[in-house]
Amino acid sequence: MPIRWRLTILYGGVLSLVLVVFSTGVDIYFQSSLQRSIDAKLRSMAEVISQSVTDVRDPSIFQNVEQLLERSLGRKPKGKLIQITDSSGRVRAQSNDMEGESFNISINAFDRAKSGEIVYETIEKPGHPRLRVITLPIMDRAKTGSPSLVQVATSLEDFDETMKRLLIILIIGVLTSVGVTIGAGYYMAKKALKPVDKIRKAAVKISSRNLEEYIDIGLRKDELGKLADTFNAMIARLRDAFQRINQFSIDVSHELKTPLTILKGSTDVALRKDRDSKEYRSLLTSHLEEIDRMSQIIDDLLLLSKADTGKMQLTMEDVAVRDLVLEVFMDMQIFAEKKNVDLVVGNLEDVTLKGDELKLRRMLWNIVDNGIKYTQTGGKVEISSTVEDGYVRINVRDTGVGIGDEDIKYIFDRFYRADRARKRESGTGLGLSISKWIAEAHKGEIEVESRASSGSMFSLKLPL
Repeated sequence: MPIRWRLTILYGGVLSLVLVVFSTGVDIYFQSSLQRSIDAKLRSMAEVISQSVTDVRDPSIFQNVEQLLERSLGRKPKGKLIQITDSSGRVRAQSNDMEGESFNISINAFDRAKSGEIVYETIEKPGHPRLRVITLPIMDRAKTGSPSLVQVATSLEDFDETMKRLLIILIIGVLTSVGVTIGAGYYMAKKALKPVDKIRKAAVKISSRNLEEYIDIGLRKDELGKLADTFNAMIARLRDAFQRINQFSIDVSHELKTPLTILKGSTDVALRKDRDSKEYRSLLTSHLEEIDRMSQIIDDLLLLSKADTGKMQLTMEDVAVRDLVLEVFMDMQIFAEKKNVDLVVGNLEDVTLKGDELKLRRMLWNIVDNGIKYTQTGGKVEISSTVEDGYVRINVRDTGVGIGDEDIKYIFDRFYRADRARKRESGTGLGLSISKWIAEAHKGEIEVESRASSGSMFSLKLPL
């Protein structure tokens, strides 16, 4: 069942229950209120009659009940049936409206009234309106024996008609209210859920080839508006991820195609004629370099793939930052001398952090190697460290070509190079991506400050 129907039925059911309970309460309250009003009037009249009869033995008292009431009440009662009986139940007098008929109450009520109790009873006769009767003992001031009884009755025809009309009004009111509520609720639910249908239709259109779609439901600030914004943000992330994957695939193909092309071309040239062993040795050496380069690319890709899937485990141990920097400095010194770049060590803090020493060394190695490669002959690369707020910063500053503003946000992307002209001498293109992952795996980060032609400073921030 659609959600809008479920919501409509739920709201309609709740409202129906509330209205039925309310209407039942109203019906019971009015019925009880009218019943008490009728009983009060009957009792008032019966008490007046009881007090007006001074001697039940005087037969003249009962000759004309209407005159007795008119003298007592000051007016002639209307719509009331009155009769006076003796203790044996024999009718001594009755009002003219009764036309010789009598109404008989139950034996239990008669006995209770004789014992001095005021008794109310409702009498039902087939073909006649219901009667509400009060039976009241007459005060026998002469103390002659068992008391006589006065009975006053009134028809409940108007009462029943009133309650019937009230019931009809309540039923019509409940049905109308529920019907209007269901109709309005269905319309409002349909209108409120219309953006959900838009979201569904937009989601159907979205595919890997169509990530430019977005969900437009207007300037809504409610939950559906937030849902649409969340979907749009997710689509943007997917679009960015697909673009990165496509670019990554292109870059991988290009990176592997270049050494394969070199291998194929040099092999074709070598096979065109016979060559001496020295030439073949040179060719094989060149092939080995390209194979090593492809192997390095594949190893780096496997490392990043394991890191992305969370399968890379870190061997955490105490690592002395000073020793780590000095070891990397010694390793990279030969590369700096080969390019005639001055690699120096600045101020180093003697602190210890928890981490995977091999991966931390590789991270720093990649950063220093990157600085040497992008620093011109005669330039300088300096490694130093500082401590601040529970973190150690390992700074690698170079005087190289720098990084332009348009490139700096992409330098940690895989295979991205700001200087495309230096592509062949710049390694696999994965070093900075691996360094960024290693820093984040140690709950740290890498910050970069650079401008084109002004050198760069990479700052490795790691928790102590």
